[in-house]
Amino acid sequence: MKKLLLILLTYLLVLTCSNSRTIKLPDKNLKITDDIIYYKNEPYTGTLSGTDINNNSARFRAEIKNGIVEGKVELLASDIDFIYNISGGKLNGESSVLDIIMLYKDDVIQKCYSNVSFATQEMADAFCRVVKENPDGESFPSTGKELQKRTINIIRRLNN
Repeated sequence: MKKLLLILLTYLLVLTCSNSRTIKLPDKNLKITDDIIYYKNEPYTGTLSGTDINNNSARFRAEIKNGIVEGKVELLASDIDFIYNISGGKLNGESSVLDIIMLYKDDVIQKCYSNVSFATQEMADAFCRVVKENPDGESFPSTGKELQKRTINIIRRLNN
């Protein structure tokens, strides 16, 4: 009985780990068609990572589900960190730029605050006002759909 349980647990562990994969860009098997990410001609699920965006040694990491940017996306550069979460095509959860943290629910900022290491609360409030007053995303992408498009463009650049 113990052997059977051990075999079953090992099988479940292998099955769970095999679904979680990371592809380092560029990768010749990765293609983007109509903003859907394919790996070996199948919609990709997993994580994409890369470095050296625009020659500034930035690190990039994005979670992809069924070929769509869905989950946490990180763009970490020497001068700015940009982290956001997309769920159902909308910004949800915690997003951050520099040391300003925004809590989103369905593309709407619920709360905005600063991390004391750099930005003041006044800076955070001013930044969030700009984001709220410019929903078209010209100054700062303010919707999940806009950030999905920009993330796809980063993936395209890294995959060339």
